[in-house]
Amino acid sequence: MPKVLIADDNAEMLETLEQIFTFYQFDVVKAKDGKEAVEAADKQLPDLVVLDGMMPVMDGFEACKVLKGKSKTKDIPVVFLTANYIDVKDRITGFELGADDYILKPFNSKELVTRCKKILQRHNMMSMLRNKNEELNTKNKKIEDELANLLERSKINDDTTFIDNVTGLYNYSFFQKRLKEEFLRAKRHENELSIVIVGFRNLEKINEVFGHQIGNYIIMKMANSLLNKTRTSDVLARSDNDRFYIILPQTDAQGCYFEAERIRVTLSSVNYFDDDLIETIKYPKRRISDFQNIGINLGVATYPMEGEIIREDYELLNYAEEAFKKSRAAGDDITVAYGVLESRNN
Repeated sequence: MPKVLIADDNAEMLETLEQIFTFYQFDVVKAKDGKEAVEAADKQLPDLVVLDGMMPVMDGFEACKVLKGKSKTKDIPVVFLTANYIDVKDRITGFELGADDYILKPFNSKELVTRCKKILQRHNMMSMLRNKNEELNTKNKKIEDELANLLERSKINDDTTFIDNVTGLYNYSFFQKRLKEEFLRAKRHENELSIVIVGFRNLEKINEVFGHQIGNYIIMKMANSLLNKTRTSDVLARSDNDRFYIILPQTDAQGCYFEAERIRVTLSSVNYFDDDLIETIKYPKRRISDFQNIGINLGVATYPMEGEIIREDYELLNYAEEAFKKSRAAGDDITVAYGVLESRNN
């Protein structure tokens, strides 16, 4: 049963709100001013806070500011329910303080509860995102251990990081560093070295329609799928432009192509808009199918390469980028190996 904290200096309104939320199966905590609301939230940790705008001792705006400024309560969703502050500038102020919704009195009780439930659904989804990210970080313990050793060897500052904050994978800076190291090692020992670039055509459209929170949720699903399909020796990273980069040491052109194809087939079969996500977003279910096809493109390149002299790591990366661009130009769900192979998911 979700717990809601309601704060209103009008005793009759407070009782009315208690009856409404109780009827809709909420556990209710009451406060008669903003100061009481802040104290109650700190002790009770409700799932949702509903604040009147004008209250004695501390008004709703100040109470929201205090709640959002404390680490213990900053993530609790806040809804303003007021009859006094009705101007657009007041609403803007409320949202700037971190409120999730701004509702005017008089109100429809069913609409109020419905909007509060939707906010709780979004909040729960974000909690789920954080949990998935933690799971991803746990699965990627190898990266954390390797990073710790690297930091110790290099004696770099604690505030320097090579971890992507969305997925918990390596970021692009670390990918570049490791590519240089692996390329020198491949040249020295005369081993093969391959690169796979993975991109998604429709992520930008998903971000525009549903917002970056939903986009990040899908990126994390992709990262989990990639982690499960890469080897311990592979280096998996994500760039800021939502591409994934994979270094495959001691992997020849044919082996790299087969690995890329396995990745393509896996990512194509993932259900990115699962039931939990569909239930959370406000979008017609029949239209969700328009976004199920993420539009996957893969470009791969391998050192050494027949017919090409590759002296530096960035040259190998440039060949992989060219293969990726060719894949993009050809359509969706395509793997292109530079100058060699191409496969389409028909």
